[in-house]
Amino acid sequence: MIVIVSGLPGSGKSTLVEKLAEEFNLKKVFASGILRQLRERKAVDFERTEKGEGFWESKEGKVFTRKRLEELDFDRRLDEELQRIAKTEKNVIFDSRTMPWLYKGEAFRIWLKASERVRAERIAKRDGKKAEEIIASMKKRYEADRKIYKRLYGFELGEDFTPFQLVIDSNELSEGEVFSIARLAVKKYFGL
Repeated sequence: MIVIVSGLPGSGKSTLVEKLAEEFNLKKVFASGILRQLRERKAVDFERTEKGEGFWESKEGKVFTRKRLEELDFDRRLDEELQRIAKTEKNVIFDSRTMPWLYKGEAFRIWLKASERVRAERIAKRDGKKAEEIIASMKKRYEADRKIYKRLYGFELGEDFTPFQLVIDSNELSEGEVFSIARLAVKKYFGL
C-alpha cells in the first residue's frame, strides 16, 4: 500500500500524512526531511525524516532553496531515494511534491489545494509570524520549486493534476474533514 500526498506549502500535506499513517499503519516519508539529510550530508534514513515545519521559511531554508536552483543534484538524489523507498518498502505514505509524477508503480495519489492566503495564514499561525511575511517567501519557494521540477522532469507544479486520483480543496475544510475524505477514498481504492 503506497499513498502519496502532495500540494503546496500550507495546504495540509504533513498533517494528512500523519493522520493517514496512523489510521492505516503506514511508514511516513517526508521528502523535505530527506532533502535536509542530503544537504547535511547525513546517511539517508527515511524512518527518521521530519516534516519541514518552519525550515523552508527560515533564512537557512531560503539559502538552501537558492542552492537547489544552482545544483539540481540535490533534488535528483532526493527523488531517486524516494523512488527506491517506494520500490523496496511496503505500506508507506509519502509527503512529496514530485512522487505523483515520478513513481510509476501502484499508488494512491492525493493533491491538497488551498489558496495562497489560506496557506500563508496556516504557516503564519504555526510559526508565530504574520501572513504577509509568509506570502513573499512562499512565492519565492514556489517559483524555485516550479523551475527545478520543470527543468528536471518537465511537469508544471500546481497546474498539472493528471496523476492524482483525488484532489481536495482544503480552503474551507477542517483537518478532520480533509482526513475523512482522504480516509474514505484510500479505503475504497485499496478495497479495505
